Amino acid sequence: MKTKLLIAILLLGWLCSEIASAQAPDTLFISTTQVVHIRFGSELKYVNLGNKAIVAKIVDGSKDYVAVKAREPFDICTSMSCLESTGVMHTFLVAYREHPQRLDIDTRPVAPVRQDESSLSFSSSSHADGAPSASPPIPFEELVTMKPELCHLGTSGYGIDILCENIFYKDDVLFLLISLRNGSAVSYGLSDPRFSVESKRRTKRGLQYEKAVFPRNAYGLGVTAPEATAKMVFTFDKVSLTRGQVFRIYFYEKGGARNFVLTLSQRDVNGAIRLN
Repeated sequence: MKTKLLIAILLLGWLCSEIASAQAPDTLFISTTQVVHIRFGSELKYVNLGNKAIVAKIVDGSKDYVAVKAREPFDICTSMSCLESTGVMHTFLVAYREHPQRLDIDTRPVAPVRQDESSLSFSSSSHADGAPSASPPIPFEELVTMKPELCHLGTSGYGIDILCENIFYKDDVLFLLISLRNGSAVSYGLSDPRFSVESKRRTKRGLQYEKAVFPRNAYGLGVTAPEATAKMVFTFDKVSLTRGQVFRIYFYEKGGARNFVLTLSQRDVNGAIRLN
């Protein structure tokens, strides 16, 4: 029995040394300063952590997301298991890395991309309860040709510039018009963004308040070629922020690490104009 236990420990140590140099698809690298979000295909029913050095939380209002980080640096290889409501079990090897390359991991199957898809592809989503969303009151073609009214809401890096050009209400539907300019030499594939109402200030232990927000519709998600600009539109049911809250949009690159966070203040959201 002792011999088998020793062999198991040696094998686990070998796996940890291997993943330190090459990140396998089922390996999580986490740190104490950055949160890694993992998305699953259905609601999570069970999360088990192999070591107390890890802390994980199913995101409030979004039961298919789990947020993972390290309580403190560790030099062992441990594990984390997540069970979906469909019965699918995911088990990850977990190792510590001060600056993880991937902060967003999507475990859902990747749909094949047609070669003729443009950088302004169309996609739509449903409400969180599964009910189909209504058609937007303004055509997408009209939205993307609107004159930008805002210039102070943006984020940039890696040759990518993301700007919130317009925020307004139409028939109690909140519209966010986003532009993404790819000034790099590599195409930028955008995964599904994550939207959240959060406390403006962070404490040492994380956010004081966080609530996931789901869009009614999403338009323009796709791949943006080098030296090209893509337009995106997101619609929401009415959003109202209280004092000390902000609306954050998390942009994730498919299969890459060029991730961004765009923050909208209480004044930006609550002061959105209404179109007749």
